Amino acid sequence: MRPPRKDVQRNRRRLVTAAREVFTEQGPEVSLDEIARRACVGPTTLYRHFADKEELVAAVLDDLVAGVRETADAAVDATDPLDAFRSMFVDSCDLSDAESETFLRLAASSSRASAHAQRLISELVEPVTTRLRECGGLHPGISADDIAMLIRMTVAADDPAGRAKAVQVMLAGLTQVADTGSIGH
Repeated sequence: MRPPRKDVQRNRRRLVTAAREVFTEQGPEVSLDEIARRACVGPTTLYRHFADKEELVAAVLDDLVAGVRETADAAVDATDPLDAFRSMFVDSCDLSDAESETFLRLAASSSRASAHAQRLISELVEPVTTRLRECGGLHPGISADDIAMLIRMTVAADDPAGRAKAVQVMLAGLTQVADTGSIGH
């Protein structure tokens, strides 16, 4: 199968970028026509890429966590499971205030969006969470879904200092001394 044409890729990128900007400015209630207008494409082009607003919201949620995904992928290669977990957790909580607010508003816009947001975060945290759990460095009973929920809680902090404090308190409560040398990555 051939990759999409350059103009098709460009239009999709313009739609996601415009949607991210408009959702940040006006919230998820904004019309798809407004997003198409902002992307300088027609509504037909928008619907060729996204069957409905839910699909576009999912694409924007994906876009919002793209940078965190790169960091999480790199954390998997860290030799110390605790360092890998800390790096992933801190970076996952490090969206800007506007990005955090947009992520939370979009995630709350529907049950489908909420499930997608939770799944995105779980996918980011699962590898390092499992690794830390296997070496005994994570308190028993804590799952990747729990970590995803805690990350979503930290982004609701009122300011960066409050978020940093919440992250450190959560990390201290989640982790325990482990034999990190017994499990390789």
